Amino acid sequence: MTPEAANSPAPTAPLRPYAGRPQLPDGGLRLLPLDGFHWGGGPRPGMPRTARVRGDHCLIRVTAGTLRLIMPSGAVDHGADSVVFVPAGTAFATQPLPGAAGQVLLMPRQMAERLDVPLPARMVVGAGASDAFSADLSALAARTGDPIAAATAACRVELISAALQRIAGAPDTGAQARPGGETRSLFDSFTELAGRELGRGRTVADLAQALGTSTAGLDAACRTHRGRSALDVMYDLRLDRARALLVDPAQSLAQIAANLGFTGVAHLNRAFMAATGRTAEAFRPA
Repeated sequence: MTPEAANSPAPTAPLRPYAGRPQLPDGGLRLLPLDGFHWGGGPRPGMPRTARVRGDHCLIRVTAGTLRLIMPSGAVDHGADSVVFVPAGTAFATQPLPGAAGQVLLMPRQMAERLDVPLPARMVVGAGASDAFSADLSALAARTGDPIAAATAACRVELISAALQRIAGAPDTGAQARPGGETRSLFDSFTELAGRELGRGRTVADLAQALGTSTAGLDAACRTHRGRSALDVMYDLRLDRARALLVDPAQSLAQIAANLGFTGVAHLNRAFMAATGRTAEAFRPA
């Protein structure tokens, strides 16, 4: 393009300068250190925190250590390089474990409603904390003492929102959607959480929400690493736990059935017959 063309006086589509854009309200936007972000009902000694609803949007970036995120359906640990977005109105609790580091960005609903790029409507869990969010969070942290950072705060929040939308929109319907190591991590997290939640009536959808994925994502990970659906893996875990409890003669069949979420002894026996061809009683030691 020649200089004359670049400066052509011919009419062009009107452009609105960035300085002329409506500015997002900065009131209520807070950036906190992760190790001091303890949200949820106060625990009794030795007990986990209980989930409580927040009225603002919460973006958590873990740069070191582990954050334990407690949802109504169970607790999940998120390690270094994790990004977790929890939309306003979600019940959750946080427990930064010793050595945890990172940032927590709290965004009021009123501010989020004026974003050109809306925040995701559901919880989002992803990786890439250092690459995707470092510069934007650093600029927001510096905005109170840096006029340039303050002037670009609205743009920074929208860049964060766009990055979250990309994470939320990433395909999660097959094993090919995740690298092998990531599906292994998801599978391990699922089996650990499902094992802890046996007998509490949790569904695959409940556990998927707690892990920040979809039921299709859990199915893909389970089929990749176990060759079975997520629901089948849950059934396997429950039967394995039942076999372990049957070794103890002090545990009645009714107690085992109740503790593991079966509707009764008949249900327990039907599950064993379908899986092994024998009743649960047959697994008692001689």
